[in-house]
Parts: sequence; C-alpha cells; structure tokens
Amino acid sequence: MIDEDPSPDDLERFSRDTAYCPDCAAEVWDQAEICSSCGAYLHGDPSSRPKDARQRRRRWVALVTIITVTAFLLLTLRLL
Repeated sequence: MIDEDPSPDDLERFSRDTAYCPDCAAEVWDQAEICSSCGAYLHGDPSSRPKDARQRRRRWVALVTIITVTAFLLLTLRLL
C-alpha cells in the first residue's frame, strides 16, 4: 500500500515548505530524505526551484528517436 498524501503530523513537522527534486524536478517537502516521485535520495538537499529535467528528458528521447529513424532509413536504402 502506497501512502501518497502526507499525514497531518507530517504537515506540521515539515512546516508546509516545499522544494524540488534535483533528479526529476518533482515537488517534495523541503526536509524529505527521499523523492516520492522517482525515489532518489535527497540527503536533505532539495533544490529551491525546479530544474528542466523533463525538458532534458524530452530532448534526449527526441535525439534517440531521430538517430534510430535515420539508422533505419540508411539501412533500408542500403539494402535496396
């Protein structure tokens, strides 16, 4: 069973302050030890602003897709 919402005790303990995971840019409690989204260990050092992790991931996927399609086309033309 996954508990996705913080308990009232957690809200009081973490003072309702949030930050962002340096790995996936998900919003986390500023004193959290582990990111609830990606599971990365924060070691008490989350970022105060989100990084462009999602944008970098999209660029990476686009680059891999372009390379794969180009390689496929080149192999197809070579076989003809």
